[in-house]
Parts: sequence; structure tokens; C-alpha cells
Amino acid sequence: MIKQEANIYEIAKEAGVSIATVSRVMNHSTTVSEKNTERVLAAVKKLNYVPNIAARSLSTSTSTSVGVVIPDISNPFFSQLLQGITLAADEMGLNIFLFGTNESSEREHKVLDSMREHRLRGVIITPVSAEDGETLYRLHNFEALGIPVVLLDREVDSSAFDRVVTADDEGVFLAVNELIRIGHRRIAIITGPEASRPGHERFRGYCRAMEENHIPLREEYIRKGDFMVQCAYEQTLALCALPEPPTAIFASNNMTTYGCLKAFGELGLRIGEDIALIGFDDIEELRWLNYNVSVVSRDVPKMGEQAMRHLMSRFENEIRPEQGTRTCLPTELILRGSECLPRTRL
Repeated sequence: MIKQEANIYEIAKEAGVSIATVSRVMNHSTTVSEKNTERVLAAVKKLNYVPNIAARSLSTSTSTSVGVVIPDISNPFFSQLLQGITLAADEMGLNIFLFGTNESSEREHKVLDSMREHRLRGVIITPVSAEDGETLYRLHNFEALGIPVVLLDREVDSSAFDRVVTADDEGVFLAVNELIRIGHRRIAIITGPEASRPGHERFRGYCRAMEENHIPLREEYIRKGDFMVQCAYEQTLALCALPEPPTAIFASNNMTTYGCLKAFGELGLRIGEDIALIGFDDIEELRWLNYNVSVVSRDVPKMGEQAMRHLMSRFENEIRPEQGTRTCLPTELILRGSECLPRTRL
């Protein structure tokens, strides 16, 4: 019976050596002692590590393929990220393999496992959760095989990887602060997933603005979302049905904004007149339809481009730093009128 494919961590454990030693043996380094080399090769044979050796041999500096893993292919935000990634990749002569996870950790694990058989020179990933040890395990495995990993927009609980993020906390703080400045006091938020960096950071910005302006947080105004349209739609209906509904809602991502607008349409509410709305991330299509939604905006294609720049830097520098580089790009509050205090329904 053929054993299931092992990973580099299991090889190191079986051989009684470090992961770095296993990696050097795989790369035919002459700096490893004969004794340790024999132990690693014996572990490789025992644990049936041959498929990974083949994958590693293909993932050399001659490879021109980069794997990009995103959680929601249908989300326009990720389409913009891919614009930046592909433009930079074209300049560098690299090809992109795209993988979707559908915001599922289980799907993410399967995708990362399957990617090990592709000819990859590097990996860019927007992970589903910051707290998923299984995903972290697999990403460290890529690094150990000499395939650099860059985190994009979201993070994991490790400082080992390069990452590109934005100042989400500050952007939401400015948005909620502006709502308070013009007179709003009943301000609701539909959050993102608590386990994701954007969800956590954006909620923190909301809380900070409310607390610094001495406005108590009201449990009924804090609604858990999942960055998806349907959940946001249901939560918006629930908020508007409260005995004392909010005068303003902050939508924690673009799909949440869509869900809010769907609910407002059913209820006959006009943004900027009957209820205020500010969303995170701009939605160009809404402006074509004359929906003037105020947003916390950021240069999304630049995020993707910067992620590719990080990878290129790693390709050119064979010495891997112990701690990854963190690039944080700014956000900007764009006001278009949907933030206004309601005129007719308070």
C-alpha cells in the first residue's frame, strides 16, 4: 500500500534534523554533513516523499509561474487586485495561476495541497482566516521548499512572511468620525469575519471613533457579517426594523454595501436622505447607476503590484530574512453625500 505524501516537516522530524537541513539536502547543498544527508534521504524513502522532490525540482529559478489564491473570485475587489498583480507579472515575464477558495478554510487547504504539484516560483495569498493553523503549516512548507509566500490584504498569525495590507483601522475611524461630526449618534456597523485581519481592523476603527467621541457602543447596532451580500442584506433589514433604527450604517466591505443597498431598495429608503451609508472599498459600477455612495477607498491595483514587487525581491535575494516585510498602504475617505444626516426619518 502506497503511503500518503509526507511534507518537509515530517521528513525533518523523522530524520531528527532541522527543516533548513532538509531543504539544503533537497537542493543538493554540499554544506550538509554526510551523516545528516543519509538520515534525510532515508526519511525521504521511508515516508514516500518522492512527489514533493519532483515538485521541488520543478519549482526552481527557471519557473515563471506564480500561484495566486483569493477567497472570492466574484468580488470586484479581487478583480482589481489581479489587475495589479498581472500588470506587474507581465513586466517581470511571469505567468499567473489563479486559485479560488470561496471563503472556505477546508477548500483553502485542498488548494494549497494541490498547488504543490504545480511549477510555482512563488505564492501570493489572501488567506481566509488569520487563525488557521493548517493554512499556516502549509505556507511554511512552501517557504521551506524555497517557494516564497506573500500575504495580500489579510494576514496569518506569523511574522515570517512578506505582506501587503492597508490602513483599514484608520480609514474606518475617519469615516465614523465624520458621521459623528455631522450629527449622527445612532451609528451601526455590519462587520466582517472576526478571524480575518480586515474584519478585525475595521471593527476596531469603528469602536475607536465611537469611544473617542464618548458615544456608547450599542449591541443592537453591531451586526456580524461575513463580507457577503446575503448576510448584509438580512442584517440591514434587521437594523431598520429596530424600534430605534440607526441613522447611519457602516458597511465593512463592498459586498456588504451591495447587501445594504438591496435592503434599502426593498424598504424604499434613499441614501443620504432617509438613511446614511458609508462603505469600505469603492464600487465603480454604482457610480454608473448614479448611486453616490461615500466610501473608504484605497489603491487596490497598487496592492497587487506591490505584492509582486515583494516576490521579485525574494527571487533576487536567496537569503531568506527571519522576519517578513510588512507594507501598509494608505486609505482615503471619499464623501459623495450618502453620509448626510437623514432629513425625513430619524
